[in-house]
Amino acid sequence: MGFISAPFGSLLFWLNNLVGNYGLALIIFTVLVRIILLPLTVKQQKSMQEMQKINPELAKIKEKYKNDKDKLNEEMMKLYKEHNVNPAGGCLPVLIQFPIIIGLYQVIIKPLTYMFKLAPEKIAELTVKVNEVLAAGGKPLIDAADYNGQIMVAQSVNTDILNSVGLGNITPINFNFLGINLGDTPSMSLITALWVIPVLAAVTTYLSTKISMAQTNNTSDDQTAATMKTMNMIFPFMTAWFAFKMPAGVGLYWIMGNIIQIVQQYSLNRYFKSKPAENPLVIEKEHKPNKGGGKKNEKRESKRKDG
Repeated sequence: MGFISAPFGSLLFWLNNLVGNYGLALIIFTVLVRIILLPLTVKQQKSMQEMQKINPELAKIKEKYKNDKDKLNEEMMKLYKEHNVNPAGGCLPVLIQFPIIIGLYQVIIKPLTYMFKLAPEKIAELTVKVNEVLAAGGKPLIDAADYNGQIMVAQSVNTDILNSVGLGNITPINFNFLGINLGDTPSMSLITALWVIPVLAAVTTYLSTKISMAQTNNTSDDQTAATMKTMNMIFPFMTAWFAFKMPAGVGLYWIMGNIIQIVQQYSLNRYFKSKPAENPLVIEKEHKPNKGGGKKNEKRESKRKDG
């Protein structure tokens, strides 16, 4: 994932230098990512609206061909094609999030590589200097090759250490944000302030999925709705579990991403509801003449004249 982590690291490094705070830099980073993904989010909402329009016809097809799966699939695909609907159109924004999170995860645990852009030799030299300072203070030494080694080195450096290895042009990273060290990983066995991150990640995931499910329930059959309900219960726990396994910075990205998604979903839902598109199925039904309707009208008109 280096091809993703490298540009992410450059952007996060620039934002960190701009605002002077790692947490604010992550929040701005999240907003920028969501703005880039906004066209896909709009497309997802449109796809769900289109599915809602053809859902009555889709239900009829499922009932008619429930014993013939091949014919059922054929008719469903024909209906999708006729109304230019992609049933998987809403999946892309979700799938794109996975490589983004993995790429950001690499940036956060390896700030020396992806933010400072240091070669392995320079990382080793910087680690030696940091360990000299730590040893003088009687503190444990750091191995930069460990899982969180680079984070610990980045947290320990100061301007003097950076100047001593010829890196005076680099500004040290301040990982503290609202009393939380975003470079640390929450522990399930020890309750600390870091627990706020996985808890909020789980809560915002639940709310985001709940809003999405509320709209999907209007466009899905009972089986799909039941599946979505199960996912709405599982996703928050999965999110919390991952947030306990990753640095708090990743959890902050997750939280902010969920909040922005909730706002986007609510806003787009209101927008599409205020401007409902014409439903070809309804229009066709409204304009379809009733059998015998013409003769009945003629009789009514004749009675009026006789009266």
